[in-house]
Amino acid sequence: MRRLLPLLLLPACVAAAPPAPEPYCKRVPFDEQVPAGIIGTYEIVGKEAVTGQPYSGALKIAVVKNKYTLVRTVRGRTLKGEAWVESCSPDRFQVLRARYRSKPKVTELSCYLRFDGDNYTRASCTTFEGGGLEAWYQSHEIFAR
Repeated sequence: MRRLLPLLLLPACVAAAPPAPEPYCKRVPFDEQVPAGIIGTYEIVGKEAVTGQPYSGALKIAVVKNKYTLVRTVRGRTLKGEAWVESCSPDRFQVLRARYRSKPKVTELSCYLRFDGDNYTRASCTTFEGGGLEAWYQSHEIFAR
């Protein structure tokens, strides 16, 4: 007859707490050259997150004190903001984050940059609260009004 040995349950060793998971996206140090060609003026079109109303206007991106600054004008109303680059996922693809100081709530966007054959920058942005969209189309100074 086989004899069953009683199983001994030993208390689990108390180990250090596991490290906190890495955030999906991390802000990268400022580099005026990355992303290349982003500084300039843009024509923009979009859809308001809350109301769903379409809009169009202009955007200017500049560098001030090692920051990307944004000045957006829509329907005669100017909003200021800032932008920065984040590296996301284990693949480290780059995303441009933008934040406008709008009232009553700050508007935050996640933008994916693309470049066409003439080195114009294009951006496709979505708001974090959902429903809002904004597209940026770069203007070259020779075509600027």
